[in-house]
Amino acid sequence: MFDLCVWQRAPQAAAPPPPWPVFRTCRREIAFVDPAASVPPGAERFSGDHAYAHLLRVICGLESPMLGETEVMHQFRVFIDSLPPEHHALQTVGRRLLADARTVRAQHLGGLGSRSYGSAVRRHVRGVDRVAVIGTGMLCREILPYLISDRRLIDVYGRRAAFDSADMSVCYRRLADVGGMASVDATAALVVAAPVDASLIALVARAYTSLACVIDLRGEAGAEPVPPFAPIVSLADIFNDMQRAAEAADQRVAAAKIDIELCARAFSTRAVLNPSGWHDLCA
Repeated sequence: MFDLCVWQRAPQAAAPPPPWPVFRTCRREIAFVDPAASVPPGAERFSGDHAYAHLLRVICGLESPMLGETEVMHQFRVFIDSLPPEHHALQTVGRRLLADARTVRAQHLGGLGSRSYGSAVRRHVRGVDRVAVIGTGMLCREILPYLISDRRLIDVYGRRAAFDSADMSVCYRRLADVGGMASVDATAALVVAAPVDASLIALVARAYTSLACVIDLRGEAGAEPVPPFAPIVSLADIFNDMQRAAEAADQRVAAAKIDIELCARAFSTRAVLNPSGWHDLCA
């Protein structure tokens, strides 16, 4: 029976490298060790199916600040592929981990998404080829990456003389010039991402021949209601969307963790990968 054992600790910049294969990321280092090896100060030890489950959670991005991210999986693949031939047993375990991670991600974690203003706004502008955003501040810059695509044009309205955007699909328009603009013959979604009054919102809204919706991110305290040009999505609606997304993500992560435990048990009971002992793995 193959006896998997690892310890994990925060990266040690000044410490000498351990005499075992070590997988490193910006947040952790995981050493694949002999089960009899002592655990260094500040490290946590995992063995058997617990080690396999922990590694699989890390590779699937479930131990990362951005839940479900894929970068760690890529880093682990590079680590496994770069091992010298004498670590063939570890490569075998690593490839099995990567195969299980791909299965878990495909079943539960694909498109998990982030819980942010941008992802919530994007859900309301699907199918719309043009989006108008009022505001050039932090909120605008947070949501823009979620709105930009090869088929969608973005009009950003603000009071500045210019707006810095490297993306060619973003067109900047000064609010002071809106009254003299020709009407834009397009169905658009309007996103209010600045504390402007209702008269300015109405001015921008009339610049488009048709509005699919108005997404009002100003909040309700002291804000004039948006004239009913189109269906209104309020900040409260966006918060509710984010909460529902978080609950759905929690359910999918819980299901992924159940499958990870099943994968770990299968590894523990069926894997006979190194009949000659641990020396091949830690050579």
